[in-house]
Amino acid sequence: MNNALTKIATAQAAAGGRYPRFGRYLLEVEVIRTKEGFKGDSAIAELKVRESEPLAGGETPSRPGETVDYVENLSDQKKGGGGRFKSFLMTLVGADEYEFANPAALKKFFDERQAGTHLLIRCEVFPKQLPAKEGHAGKVISGYRWSHVELNDEQLAQAEHARKASKLPALTDALA
Repeated sequence: MNNALTKIATAQAAAGGRYPRFGRYLLEVEVIRTKEGFKGDSAIAELKVRESEPLAGGETPSRPGETVDYVENLSDQKKGGGGRFKSFLMTLVGADEYEFANPAALKKFFDERQAGTHLLIRCEVFPKQLPAKEGHAGKVISGYRWSHVELNDEQLAQAEHARKASKLPALTDALA
């Protein structure tokens, strides 16, 4: 059997292709994880779209109910992916940078506690033009503006209920 065909047959369909389209979103964290790959280590947040609206004059955003991925490459320090993912986590829980200066403080988001799971976050995904390079036009990538969501009593109860159903510890225990 052809090795390339085996790789295709055993691969997850559309892996890595679930990026959010340009738009404004209310997102719920499904899982936060890291992954080792051929381009290095990545941090990945799998997010369920709760609400979406297009940017002015923009394309149709990802639909409510869809799962989208926010991915940052952690291996290329020049590109700053680690800092952007740290910013995402800080915004998710409304924390200051000094609270995330220690790897042990980050562990609770990636281990079995999944401290960020079922929390809500707002995001604007917008087109970001990279500068031209070596005579080629700069390509357009997705930029992200994250906003903290202060959960009201109903949202907090929903998050706790979902965490219990997922067999995760209560938020106060997970975030401790």
